[in-house]
Amino acid sequence: MENIKDLIGCRCHAGNYFAPRPHVKEKVPAHTFPWAKVQYSEERPVLPIHQFLDLVLDVKEKTLKGSNTISFKVAYREVNSFKIDSIDLRISTVEINKKSIQFEVQEKHIMIFLPDTLKRGDTGEVKINYEARDPKAGIYFINPDDKYPNRPIQVWTQGQDDDSRYWFPSFDEPGIKCSFEMKIEVPAGFIATSNGALLSESRSGKYWTFHWRSGALIPSYLVTLTAGMFSEIKETWRGKLVAYLCEKGREEEVKLSFGKTPKMMDLFSEKLGVEYPYEKYYQIAVAEFVFGGMENTSATTQTDTVLHPLELDEDFTSDDLVSHELAHQWFGNLVTCKSWSHGWLNEGWATFMETVFKEVDLGVEETHYFRFEELNIYLAEDSGLYRRPIVTHFYSDPGEVWDRHLYQKGGLVLNMLKNLIGNEDFWNGTKNYLLLHKGGAVETVDFQRALEKESGKNLQEFFDQWIFKAGHPELKAGFEWDQTQKIAKLKFNQKQTVDALTSLFKIDSEIEFVFSDKSVVKLPIKIDEKEQTFAAHLKEKPLYCRFDVGNSIIKTLEWALPLEMLKNQLKNDDDVIGKIWAIKAIAKEATSEGIDTLIDRLDNDSFWGIRIEAAAALGSTRSNQARKALLRALKKEKKGKVRTRICLALGDFRDQEVADVLIATLESDKNIFVRGAAANALGRTKSQNAFDALKKALKTKTWNDYVATHANVGLRMLRDANALPLFLENARYGAPKFARPAATIALGEYGLDRVEVTEFLKESLDDPYLRVRFAATDALVRRRDPSVAWALEDAAHRIVDGHFKAAAFRAAKRVRHNQERPEEFTDFKDTLEKLLDENRKLKDRMEMLEVKPPTLIAKKSKKTKRK
Repeated sequence: MENIKDLIGCRCHAGNYFAPRPHVKEKVPAHTFPWAKVQYSEERPVLPIHQFLDLVLDVKEKTLKGSNTISFKVAYREVNSFKIDSIDLRISTVEINKKSIQFEVQEKHIMIFLPDTLKRGDTGEVKINYEARDPKAGIYFINPDDKYPNRPIQVWTQGQDDDSRYWFPSFDEPGIKCSFEMKIEVPAGFIATSNGALLSESRSGKYWTFHWRSGALIPSYLVTLTAGMFSEIKETWRGKLVAYLCEKGREEEVKLSFGKTPKMMDLFSEKLGVEYPYEKYYQIAVAEFVFGGMENTSATTQTDTVLHPLELDEDFTSDDLVSHELAHQWFGNLVTCKSWSHGWLNEGWATFMETVFKEVDLGVEETHYFRFEELNIYLAEDSGLYRRPIVTHFYSDPGEVWDRHLYQKGGLVLNMLKNLIGNEDFWNGTKNYLLLHKGGAVETVDFQRALEKESGKNLQEFFDQWIFKAGHPELKAGFEWDQTQKIAKLKFNQKQTVDALTSLFKIDSEIEFVFSDKSVVKLPIKIDEKEQTFAAHLKEKPLYCRFDVGNSIIKTLEWALPLEMLKNQLKNDDDVIGKIWAIKAIAKEATSEGIDTLIDRLDNDSFWGIRIEAAAALGSTRSNQARKALLRALKKEKKGKVRTRICLALGDFRDQEVADVLIATLESDKNIFVRGAAANALGRTKSQNAFDALKKALKTKTWNDYVATHANVGLRMLRDANALPLFLENARYGAPKFARPAATIALGEYGLDRVEVTEFLKESLDDPYLRVRFAATDALVRRRDPSVAWALEDAAHRIVDGHFKAAAFRAAKRVRHNQERPEEFTDFKDTLEKLLDENRKLKDRMEMLEVKPPTLIAKKSKKTKRK
């Protein structure tokens, strides 16, 4: 599963949801809740061998009718009864050998009472006849209505984490796998897809029938059904069918968005040493999907929001999503985590494989920069929300573990492992891991043992430090040069707080000293203390030095080196991330000389990622020198991604000239991503002309409402009370769909004294569109109203979606614990920004005074000479 990267959420089943705990010091990890407990896989006396769903789909009535016939085997010595997971399904009869037997419908299960005692190894077959009417989860019916009359008619399922039980009776745990079969009857014109190979189909009459069968062993959460009036684009890969399905009229977009799939299949099969393992590979782009994509075995469901026209392809890619979901066919599908505690074996691997494809497709620079962005996504969660181990058995619901620790940090840990044991051992060990556990369920130790066996290394300390404990090293590095003895010293300090959750880290790495003749001296180092100094006798003072080339270590780094060395590194280093550490260090001091160096990189660096980082750093300096450079660069820069970041950087200046340029960019630029950034930045300028320009932009119709979304963001930043009616209008059901979440979030900071706004946001917690629900949780926290905690907890209790549950519970927790900034913070922030502007302007004037007198004297002397 891939969450679109601006979405996080979760689920909770147990505990007192309404008891206030504002002053209780919790004795649980910060990522979860007081009612959480240690979770283990449930013991099952009976296990499935094969399941056959025979279903009829009534799209208009949002109903699914039919049966699930389950072949099973007994795992215990004696069994008289067993349970099958089921929630809100209407069970009519349960049969064994075509004879009805007794059963009992419980809250989350069906209890099956066997007519005869069965012993270990015995087999049987149970048929459950049932109906699912507009289920709360698991299966979703998309239909047009009076507010959205152009919405396509579609049906799709989503089983992860444990939602399959809402649409068919199942053994709904990730570690329980069996072969699977589905026969589905749909209205004429609909194409129905499921796992495995298409055994037969009938496309005639009022109803069409599709019969699918997967011989591979799959867990219930990866069982899929999609149905819609799709177009099918088909090709083959090594004799296997590869197909892309989409709404009619979007065929060119789906080919552009998913077209690199065969190339990815080639690469992953070769790299992993295990060929793509299933009968076919489908990708079905559906409307209003709750995630980015879901890796159902052999038939991935994708969000249609990543389908895009050719003119956007330079600045937007679906490749990361496509490669992520494809990688799951090995990691998560072929080999599945035994319990959600070990979900990183699914998601960390899929995230890591994104970078494997990117390096082949786009090169090393792009890959290192992408990995740096992934690091920052993880760091934002770790510093802003909570810190936790990647593997934890402690949660109230599995939805709580689907986060940036599992995805981004998990992927980064795999990259560290590859660098630690070497490419050959890493990939060979991974191949052996996949082959040994093919079709099975695994825990982290299984992967660890496979790598240890191949590499000969004891990896226990590594896994303990990075997987079973939390956090990362927070490093500060300083440099000294002793000219007399020609000794270079590099001092490292681990600044993180060491406690039961976070270690004093042990890091094996390397320092490189680079000289004017381009020669390099490398010094292996081991950082394992709070403070350490590494020294080296060198032939001369190095031009610059670098550490952890390629940025494989998960860390923060304050690279506090002399300015001259930083300038040299920024101009000469061939390591993208080394340049970025230098950029950040130079921007922190923000001297005129340093800013000139940043401007040089903005204007001249060959890699767009460095130009982006230089633009961001220049904005942070708030200097007139930087402002002029950014305005100049916006005119001449060709690459949309860089121009987008330049616009955002210009938002750091409260300047009318900047505002005028941003307004012109918003109104006329051909690139919608640049226009969106201009809208965002315009609001931060606080210009008196911004309101009308942003109000006009709200009506702009673009791909996925992109410009309107960012116009809402810009208006929120503007803090103009007149924007409140606009936010209410654009947040309501029926407004442009993709812009509604941004308008909803904005309502968190407007109309704080108006009860009806708070009530509107409370109602939005039940919005049909999941992203609006997430936005409403965010907005309610921003309102700083203690009473909203009850509404958030109530919504978390009522709404089934696990990712939303955790988001709502965390929002309530922030409200109750007063973790949100105090009410005065907004005004304080505005005041601080003004002071920063004034301080920077004063510094600019001081620097001008230092330069101005000799310049004037020179001019005067020349003028006198002419006379």
